[in-house]
Amino acid sequence: MAFPRVSILPLLLLLLITPFSSSLSLSDTITKDSLYQLCSQPTIRKHFCIIWLTNDPTTFTLNFYGLLGLVIQKTQLYGYKNLAMMKSLVRTTTDPMLKIPYGSCVTYYESAIKSMEEAIKFAILKKYELTSEAAGKAFSSINSCEADLAGRNTVPSDVPLRNIRFKRMCNIVRVFSDVLTAKNY
Repeated sequence: MAFPRVSILPLLLLLLITPFSSSLSLSDTITKDSLYQLCSQPTIRKHFCIIWLTNDPTTFTLNFYGLLGLVIQKTQLYGYKNLAMMKSLVRTTTDPMLKIPYGSCVTYYESAIKSMEEAIKFAILKKYELTSEAAGKAFSSINSCEADLAGRNTVPSDVPLRNIRFKRMCNIVRVFSDVLTAKNY
């Protein structure tokens, strides 16, 4: 079947001026374009978001609801890895001034993981505002860990980086949940 030739310029202009929250079809399968759109939300580190989610081939088999679930699960898994790292640092540190801060970070990561478990439950129940709040709590927990480790020169360089990554993941959960809250789903 032949389609008539139509200029797409007016359509592109319409898409550019239409707010994101009204232009994304949440039940459609995620595409690279829709992922870029999602990762371009304010407060999300776009480059991190795109690379993190593009590297998982599952991303492009899901709709937005499934993507939110994937993001929560990936965030929680990363939290578990960071928790294991913190527990190891508590056991192996030779700096007595770091034993207590590392121990605090273990507690903060346990709390963050619990918050992500809550986020999963809320997302399943379609309580997206509560999903966002749970992700915010996880983010805040790791802020506390960072504060306890701030200014300490003997902290391995990957520890602050891993904390930042986890917080970015929590923020993506929060923002994606806020998109669903704004759409009243």
